[in-house]
Amino acid sequence: MNRALVFLAASAAAALAVTSACLASPRTNHDFRAENIYFTMTAPARSGDVQLSLRSGKDHHDRSMSSGFAASELTGLDLARLRSPDGAPLSFALIRQAGRVDCSGNARAMKAEGDCRFTADAAFAELLASRGLGRPTAEESYELTMVGATRELIDALAAANYPRPTIEKLTELAAVGVDRKFIDELSRRGYRPNDLNDLVEFGALDITPDYIDGMARAGFRNMDADAIVQFKALDISPAYIAELARMGYSGLDPDEVSQLKALEVTPEFVEGFARIGYTGLPVDTLVQLKALDVTPDYVASLRDRGLADLSPEQLVALRAVGQPHRTRK
Repeated sequence: MNRALVFLAASAAAALAVTSACLASPRTNHDFRAENIYFTMTAPARSGDVQLSLRSGKDHHDRSMSSGFAASELTGLDLARLRSPDGAPLSFALIRQAGRVDCSGNARAMKAEGDCRFTADAAFAELLASRGLGRPTAEESYELTMVGATRELIDALAAANYPRPTIEKLTELAAVGVDRKFIDELSRRGYRPNDLNDLVEFGALDITPDYIDGMARAGFRNMDADAIVQFKALDISPAYIAELARMGYSGLDPDEVSQLKALEVTPEFVEGFARIGYTGLPVDTLVQLKALDVTPDYVASLRDRGLADLSPEQLVALRAVGQPHRTRK
């Protein structure tokens, strides 16, 4: 697998992470009505957390969000009523800077359902307009509320000299957990992703300051944003770097590490070739062997057919032209 293919694989993983994270936010549609929201709620028997699902739009099917909340985040929620075996009326409110969702319904045996109404916060909408982000529609205010967008995030972006976000981009950033602390800690470590899309990727992939510090301790300091995203998308950890070093592959550049991890080149794979006489194989050779499924067993099957003392390049060439893999008897 060459560098371009590894980058595409990592980019696909990053995009999937961004998409998955942003699914927590409501889906855009043009049938949003602030008074037409339906909720369901469940709670474990002992935990102080609840799972809240909100659905809105025509027939309550067009838009949905579901997330876990600490009971303390929902103003007025009475867990005793939620857990009542005999049933009880239930009301609560999710109050955030961009707006509030007030809900009421009925609960029984750790389950509840009912109706909600959304009210946008006029001061927050005015703030967005005054900062040049635009004045949000009721639908956009609802989305900003659901993902927990804050004034502090807007201020942090401006302080770090990021481009002014659109309302949609602000929603994405909040949805993946980007906040002032996240931005400030990245900056202190010398990381400022190139643009807001990169910052969304950092948040979606959970590229934390601790992860960056761990990579630095493993020998990968001052990596650019693209390399960090590629590492995290491929789940490259300090432990994997140490594993490569134990196999004799230290001092690699980020591209080489990414190629090995993308193809899941393991110690067992390397040691298997060492046992049959192929030691100190270059990274490019290991990548070609793994990409074409050239295994120690495959080499042994060739030897059984009289094809001995083949170089790694010859093994790759044979496999590339379709020499079949035969299991030894």
